[in-house]
Order: sequence, then C-alpha cells, then structure tokens
Amino acid sequence: MNKYIEYLEDTIKELQKEEEALILASRKDEANFVKIKINICDISKTIYNASAKTNTGDALEAEYLRQLTKLPENWRISLDKAREHGDIQKSVIEEIKLEMLQTIKTKFEELGACE
Repeated sequence: MNKYIEYLEDTIKELQKEEEALILASRKDEANFVKIKINICDISKTIYNASAKTNTGDALEAEYLRQLTKLPENWRISLDKAREHGDIQKSVIEEIKLEMLQTIKTKFEELGACE
C-alpha cells in the first residue's frame, strides 16, 4: 500500500475517533462536521482507486489531480448560494468540505501517486 492511501486511512481512523468522542460528549453538531471530513477522505480514496485502475505513474497523478480539481466545483457554487441566502450552516458545511479536500490534495502533492 502506498503512503498516500495509508495517510487517507490513518486520517479516517483519527477522525472516527474524534467523531466518537464528540458523540459521547453530546456534541452532535460537531460530530456531524467531523463526519463530513471522513466522507471527503472516503471520496478521495475512491477516486484515487478508480484512477489507479486505468492509470499509473505520472498519468495516475495527473488524472487524480484533475479529478480533485473538478470535484469541488459544485461545492463552491453551493457555498456562494448559501452565503447569498445567509445560510450559515450550509456555508460551514461547504467550507469544511473545501478545506478538507485542499488538505488532502496538498498531502497528495507532497507524497505523490506511487510512493
């Protein structure tokens, strides 16, 4: 298994622990925000695995980064609409998704596809 997939799996495990702790502390809203981060990690892992089925090396890296760049387009639109309508909860959700994806993308760029 490569270091990037290990990073995603470790991140998911840590976030699941955080989510469980928040639930036990009756902080359900915060736990839901952590669940969003877990989902973004899962989505990223799925996209990576799908890209790896048809690509290797530089082609894999290029395809995966293309997918990660394309993925948040609708989230940005949703964030703009939420801000226009003063929907704070939706804004926070979209910001969490965008921030988590950027963190994942940065880590991928550090580790590369095949390490």
